[in-house]
Amino acid sequence: MRTQMLKARTHAGRKSPAATAGSGTYAFRLFVAGNESNSTEARQNLAQLCSTYLKGRHRIEIVDVLKNAAAAIKHRVLVTPTLIAIEPQRVVTLLGNLSDTRQVLAALRLNGNRP
Repeated sequence: MRTQMLKARTHAGRKSPAATAGSGTYAFRLFVAGNESNSTEARQNLAQLCSTYLKGRHRIEIVDVLKNAAAAIKHRVLVTPTLIAIEPQRVVTLLGNLSDTRQVLAALRLNGNRP
């Protein structure tokens, strides 16, 4: 079963110094569950999105909750895949395999950033 669910949540009050959408380096933390199909799709979708819209301006940290459950608990991740966009704007959390590029771009405020 393929999950296309995408939920975005911003965390008010948490801003990085470079909070302007479309500027700076984007830092992402993607929580996955091993090689489960939705986790694999989320990895691929995020990599494609970054290579298309953020070439040379992104960092991706992959956290496998099967190997590092403590990190999932620390970041309050209960569902995989979960993407946490840490910088350069407010922290945004997205759930699902990131297959709806238009929604992901809107949640990350990258609507007009295609090179």
